[in-house]
Amino acid sequence: MKAVFSISLFFYFLSLHLFGQDSLHVEHLHSTSIDTPLKTNYWHITERTGEIIPAFPDTFLTDYFNRTNVEGLGLSVAYLGNLGLPMESRIFAEREDRSEFLFTDPFYAYMRSPAKFKFMNTKIPYSNVSYQTAGSRAIKEERLQGLLAVNFGKKLNFGFDVDYLYARGYYNSQSAKHMDWVFFSNYLSGRHQAHLFINPTDYTNAENGGIENDNWISHPDYMDRSVSRTQEIPTLLSNTWNHLKGKQFYLNYRYNLGFEKDSVFVPVSSLIFTIDYKDKSKKFYTTDSAVVASYYEEQIKLLKNKPGGMNDSTSYQSTKFTAALSMREGFSEWAKFDLTAFITQQFNSFTLMDTTSINTEENTKSTYIGGELAKQKGKYLRYSAQGSFGVLGYNLGDFQLSGNIETRLPFWGDTASVTAKAYFKNLEPAYYEQHYRSNYFWWDNQFNKTRKYYIGGTIDIPHTNTQLEAGVENLTNYIYFDTLGYPKQHKDNIQILTARLMQNFQLRALHWDNQLVYQQSSDEHILPLPDFAAYSSLYVQFKITKVLTVQMGANVHYWTSYYTPAYEPATQQFKLQAQTKVGNYPLISGFLNCHLKQARFFIEYYNAGASFISPPEYFSIQHYPVNPTILKLGLSVDLFN
Repeated sequence: MKAVFSISLFFYFLSLHLFGQDSLHVEHLHSTSIDTPLKTNYWHITERTGEIIPAFPDTFLTDYFNRTNVEGLGLSVAYLGNLGLPMESRIFAEREDRSEFLFTDPFYAYMRSPAKFKFMNTKIPYSNVSYQTAGSRAIKEERLQGLLAVNFGKKLNFGFDVDYLYARGYYNSQSAKHMDWVFFSNYLSGRHQAHLFINPTDYTNAENGGIENDNWISHPDYMDRSVSRTQEIPTLLSNTWNHLKGKQFYLNYRYNLGFEKDSVFVPVSSLIFTIDYKDKSKKFYTTDSAVVASYYEEQIKLLKNKPGGMNDSTSYQSTKFTAALSMREGFSEWAKFDLTAFITQQFNSFTLMDTTSINTEENTKSTYIGGELAKQKGKYLRYSAQGSFGVLGYNLGDFQLSGNIETRLPFWGDTASVTAKAYFKNLEPAYYEQHYRSNYFWWDNQFNKTRKYYIGGTIDIPHTNTQLEAGVENLTNYIYFDTLGYPKQHKDNIQILTARLMQNFQLRALHWDNQLVYQQSSDEHILPLPDFAAYSSLYVQFKITKVLTVQMGANVHYWTSYYTPAYEPATQQFKLQAQTKVGNYPLISGFLNCHLKQARFFIEYYNAGASFISPPEYFSIQHYPVNPTILKLGLSVDLFN
């Protein structure tokens, strides 16, 4: 610690000696923050070192209704048909690396983390309440979200963010219930900067294994006509659930060394400390033991040491400590970038089932070193680069290198932004990819490290509402789940080519917003992907009495048919299947989307195409249809003081 403090002091005194205070210009902490008309600043932070990244508030009107649907959580999303259930992006470039507790990965769009969360600083108390609903009481879908933020002076902010989701489901045994809340706080001054994030979660979802026969949706006339409601359609499982619980405690503190100039503090270097604690648990259980045993007959036959009983459980704990030293960008003419060095110590503990009544606990520890280089200011050139290396323990030999560079060029009387991005990863497989034990699956693997290379770029032309993006990724030792639900490793290389176009058009009140993606996998047997996916929204926008903004139109989600993933209830992972192709069906919805002063509200006629497209093959993945034609309502209100 003394050495770190001494190096920080060295940066400080060197700048004064070589350049003097007169050559230094002032850096405001929020100089790059986005100011709303209410003088509220929003930002993200980097999880390891707490660097501030400006962010926009979620106050946009366009597509507000769509963002409340699962389909709106990505360009094209494969999921189990109900809000709150496991999901996976069909666009490979949007998928994240598997986490250490991979059972929560299918809920990535719902779960919060310090890096994804929007911290804020508001001059007056601010709150937001959002509510959406659909369906009658027995099948009702509801989600209530609330945010409250209060500042105590200019430097200290406290807040609560609550998300309660209860979707009973339009099909048998398909309910989802989430309770997720965040207590957050941030303190920002010249010398001190701190972020606190506390997040307990509790997710329960029923498992039905999909419907028994897809003809119940696509050709209902062939089926038993006495079945008149979707809840009566037979499913492969019932009275079976998954329960995920967890909590995260995160604290980042930064002490800045610097000097006063014109009564404003100028930071030169920073000492950074971060603690990140997580614990998570998973339980898979049923009251229909005979049905579940029949469903997993093939898997149970493969087990040599069956633990016994019908309930599966596992748990995980992780604690990370990070210490870092940073030299700040902009305190001098020669300080053209941020430069940060860090060391992280991580301790993990995994509890697995065993052949006896006593569970097995396995512990791992890893040490990482690395650094970050970033230039976030400048009119024509900005860049960032990050690197981390596993030097001791379970992740010895791991490394991640990534970077991007952005420049701005004149284009048709405006300015276009051109960004290049690349990364190289060499990573030890997640612990649960190597080891897992349950009543239905049992594996101990010796997988090699996975390697990923990516290079790509983006061109953004605001003048024409155009964004073009293209990239190529190469995978080696890719880990996937086979048709039985077991993890396997593919030794050969797989290349994925992705090209994306976002293009919006406007002719007076008429708007046409589009996003198109083309992708190609070099091995469709191991990594199947739709060749083409699209989202398009056509609407008119106008004002009534100058205060009510109205958007009225229809949108469509579409992807070409492919062998979509199947879903494995016991592990909550998506796996391969080669029996059923899904896609080539437009999911069409009509909407009325409005904004009045501090309120946004919508009415949506979801899956309207099912009433006139034949056959109505509105499946998301094999055996999992999305909700039938329904009316959805939503409201979001901002409240002040």
